[in-house]
Amino acid sequence: MPTRPPLRPVGIAFAFAVNLLLVTLALLVGSGLPVGNELLVGLPLAASIIAGLATAFYVGQRAAIHAALGGLLSVPVLALFVLPNANWNFAVLTAAFCAVGGILGELHQRRAK
Repeated sequence: MPTRPPLRPVGIAFAFAVNLLLVTLALLVGSGLPVGNELLVGLPLAASIIAGLATAFYVGQRAAIHAALGGLLSVPVLALFVLPNANWNFAVLTAAFCAVGGILGELHQRRAK
């Protein structure tokens, strides 16, 4: 059984920062658009998937766990400072979507080999 490389704290910090940045930007852009609530919900979730994908390409191996941990670390910051009305449920959902992006990126990298 091949050994797995250790987790990189820089990769977890990268996932945290990118998820926080992209979700915040998606909320700022979405709040300025004259659209329905569906798009306002979808933009931050799509941004979280992109954050997970970016993490996958940044860390290379074990991207899903890096994206999941970084996304989970961003939950309190998103819920308390970024999302309106301290929406903890949506903050946890963005962390889950960040992990999904990491999984998709890792699957893509494994197929490319």
